[in-house]
Amino acid sequence: MSPNSATSQPDSVSTPTGAKAQTVQRARTRRVSMSAQGVLRWRAIESLRPDDNRICYDPVASKLMGPFWGWLSRINFIKKRLIRQMDNEVTGVANWIVARTKYIDDLVKAEIGEGIRQLVILGAGYDTRAYRLHELGEQVRVLEIDHLTTLKFKVAKVRIALKSFPKNLVYVPIDFTVDSLEAKLVPKIYDRNLRTLFIWEGVTMYLTAEAVDQTLAFIANNSGKGSAVVFDYYFKSVVDGATDLTEVKILRRTAAHLHEPLLFGIREDGIGEFLSGAGFELVQNLSGKSVKDAYFKGKGQQRKVFPLIAIVSARVRHQ
Repeated sequence: MSPNSATSQPDSVSTPTGAKAQTVQRARTRRVSMSAQGVLRWRAIESLRPDDNRICYDPVASKLMGPFWGWLSRINFIKKRLIRQMDNEVTGVANWIVARTKYIDDLVKAEIGEGIRQLVILGAGYDTRAYRLHELGEQVRVLEIDHLTTLKFKVAKVRIALKSFPKNLVYVPIDFTVDSLEAKLVPKIYDRNLRTLFIWEGVTMYLTAEAVDQTLAFIANNSGKGSAVVFDYYFKSVVDGATDLTEVKILRRTAAHLHEPLLFGIREDGIGEFLSGAGFELVQNLSGKSVKDAYFKGKGQQRKVFPLIAIVSARVRHQ
């Protein structure tokens, strides 16, 4: 790992023990190489588009994909083919991913302006914000929290592609089957009195309801005044298969094939009540349809966005 790596870790999830826990953990470890890599790839492809047809820009993603990708993506007909593949992606999840990146990037910049001093990325995967958002400077400490296997892959890629690590970045390994955020985010790593933004991107849908509740409880009870969280979630109808939408059927079939079951969802009209019960005040909630209306205009208006998903930002309700 890097000089900034930490041996103590955060609690994000409490999963079942025994054989079931091992099955869940194997699925999550597999997500390191498949889903996380897929998300990185979609961001890299999006960044190949011209400025007037680009939703998010992540130049670090291309570097983490490796030198062969860099060479390949400079060949014009291959670049066009990659972009066309993304435009034709059936479920619209790829476009959701890049719009989600844009939304969270903008939120991070806004929260820096409001005075956050910590950025905690839960289930960081191949998140690149610590390496490309110059607004973070060195005054905002960034904690990337994920399974040790994921972090090892990430650190190796960063070392090869970027050669160095941001001074304000700390890697925090965690075993989600046995560790808790409270036990791992010790004072030398995490300051519970600072105004903090928690990013929880592309994670909740793979967790149990108990794990989601525990993570939100940690944030609500262990962060400074003005702290906030941003996360995306599927609607409950996606998780329980109650909708006949073709995109949902394809998504559920893919999840089953990858041994990544969808476990958690929130009712389409239930986010306000859910957050209030967890100790948060709703700031903004955007569905897939709202995201499409907000970001996919002009040349991008024909691009499809998965509709039964939402991204929410919420602030901790301090007494």
